[in-house]
Amino acid sequence: MGKWTILLLVGWLIAIVAFLIPMDIFGMSYMFSVHMSQHLLLSLVAPPLILLGLHRESLQNFLDRHSLLQRCLALLTIPVVASLIFNGNIWLWHAPVLMRAMMSSAFIHDATNLLYLVTGFLFWCPLLGLTFGRKDLPLAGKLAYLFFSDMPMMLLGAGMTFSPPLYTFTMSNPAMQMAVSATDQQLGGLLMWVVGGVFLLVVVTSVLFLRWMLQQEKAQQEKDRLLIEEEEQTSEPLV
Repeated sequence: MGKWTILLLVGWLIAIVAFLIPMDIFGMSYMFSVHMSQHLLLSLVAPPLILLGLHRESLQNFLDRHSLLQRCLALLTIPVVASLIFNGNIWLWHAPVLMRAMMSSAFIHDATNLLYLVTGFLFWCPLLGLTFGRKDLPLAGKLAYLFFSDMPMMLLGAGMTFSPPLYTFTMSNPAMQMAVSATDQQLGGLLMWVVGGVFLLVVVTSVLFLRWMLQQEKAQQEKDRLLIEEEEQTSEPLV
C-alpha cells in the first residue's frame, strides 16, 4: 500500500470519526467545544489528507469526461471565491440563531458537518495545486491566500474566547433547554483561534516554504547538470 493510499484512507477515516462523534461525548458541559473539534477535523485535517491521497491522473481523466463539473470546480477554487465560501460557511453557522437550530437538530448538524467538509476541500485546493485547468499559484500567492483566508477564522475564534456566553439551544435527547457555559465557549474559541488559526498558519506556511526551497534546489541542480553537459560537449576535441 503506497503512502498516498494511506493518506487517502486516513483522511476518510478522520472524516467518518468526526461525523460519528456524539455531541454529548463529554457530557452536556462541553458540547460546543466538541462541535468545534468536529468542525476543525472536517475542514482542516481530513480534506488535505484526502486531496493529497488522490491519484491526480485518474482525477483528471474523470474530470475530462465531466467538463461541467470541471468548470464548476475551476470557478469554486479560484482563491478569492474559495476563501469567501470557506469563511462564509464558518461565520454563518456561528451566528447564534443558526447555531441554535443546528444544535437542536441532528439532521441540520449532519448537514452542517458535510458543508464543513465540502468547503474544506475547496479551501485546500489552491494550496495543494488543484487548480482544474488554471495556472498554479506561486509561493507568494499561496502565502497571501493562506494569511487572508486564515485571518477571519482567527478573529472569530478570538471573539468567542473573550465574549460572554452567546448560545442557548433546546436538546431533544435528553429534552432540555441548555446554555453554552463560558468555559465551553472559551475552549471552543481557543480551538478555532489557536489550533485552527495560528497553528495552521505557522505549519502550512513552513511546509509551503520548505517545498519551495526544495523546488528551487532541484531547479538549480538541473541547471548545473545542463551546464556541465554543455561544457563537456564544447570541450570535446575535434576529430
